[in-house]
Amino acid sequence: MNKPTHKKAKVLLLLLLAMAGMAKAQDYEPIIQEGNEWYTLDVIVNPGFPPNHHYSTLVHWLSDDTLVDGVRYTKVLETRNGEGTPRLATLLREEDGKVWKRKSATDILIYDFTAQVGDTLRFGDFQEFDYFVVDSISIEQIGGKDRRKFWFGLEYDFTGEPVAIETWTEGIGSDMGLLFSGWYYVTGGYYRALCFHQNGELFWQNEYYGTCMIDAVEEEVAPAVSIYPNPVSETVSIEGLEPAEVQVYNTLGQMVKTVKDSHEINMAGLPQGVYLLRIADAEGNIYTNKITKR
Repeated sequence: MNKPTHKKAKVLLLLLLAMAGMAKAQDYEPIIQEGNEWYTLDVIVNPGFPPNHHYSTLVHWLSDDTLVDGVRYTKVLETRNGEGTPRLATLLREEDGKVWKRKSATDILIYDFTAQVGDTLRFGDFQEFDYFVVDSISIEQIGGKDRRKFWFGLEYDFTGEPVAIETWTEGIGSDMGLLFSGWYYVTGGYYRALCFHQNGELFWQNEYYGTCMIDAVEEEVAPAVSIYPNPVSETVSIEGLEPAEVQVYNTLGQMVKTVKDSHEINMAGLPQGVYLLRIADAEGNIYTNKITKR
C-alpha cells in the first residue's frame, strides 16, 4: 500500500479544516427565534446631592413579522416592569450572522457575529461617533449549547478577572441589553441585561444582580461619594467629601497619578481603560471607586 504523500496529507488537512468551518457556521445560534424573551435593567441617574437612581426593567419579546419596503422584519414588543399594554419597541431583521434594527426609516447594524478578533466595528445608535474593536472571542455553554462571546475593550481587573466595555453572546445579544449595543458611553444612566428566557425557561441570568425584575428608587445615604462623569474624557469631579489625596491606579495595579487637596482629577493624558480611584479624606478614611477613561 502506498503511503500518503505530504501533499495529499496537506490537502486532507485543508478539507478537514474547511468541513470544521462549515460545521461551525451551521451551529450559529440566531437572535431572532420564536419564544425568546429579554429582561433589561434601565437606570436613570438623577444628579444632585445625594444623587438617586431610578431602576426599572424593560421586557422584550418577539412578535409576528411585517414587511417594510419589501423587506421582512420581526416585531419586538416591550413592557416596563412587565406591566401595561405592550408597545412596539422596534423592528429587527437578521441575515448571515448580522442583526439590524429599524430606526428613522433606515436600518442600523446592532450585531455582527461574523466578525473576527481584531476587526473594527461600528454598531448601535451612536456608531457615527465611535467604533469598537473585537479584542477576544470565547466560548460559553448556555442552555446546553456552546455560544461564542465577543469582548470589546477587554481589560483585567485587580483579581485577574476579565472585564470589558461591552460583550455580545451569540443568540442572546449584548450585556447592555438586546437593543442597546454600543450604549456604553452614554451618560445620565445605563442599561444592563438581566435575564434571557427561551420558551418560558430561564437560560441566562446576570450574576451581578441575581434577579430578572428590578423596580425601585435608590438614594445614596450620606456621606455619599459622587464621581462624575463616568465614563470620563478629561476631568472627573468628586463630591461628598474633602479629598486630602487621590491616587489613580490602572488595571495592572500601578499608580499612574496622584492629586492632593483637589476635587478634580485631570484624566486627559491617560489611555482609555478602567481605573481605580483611591480617595483619602483628612481623617484617614479611604474610599475607592472604579472609573472608565474613554
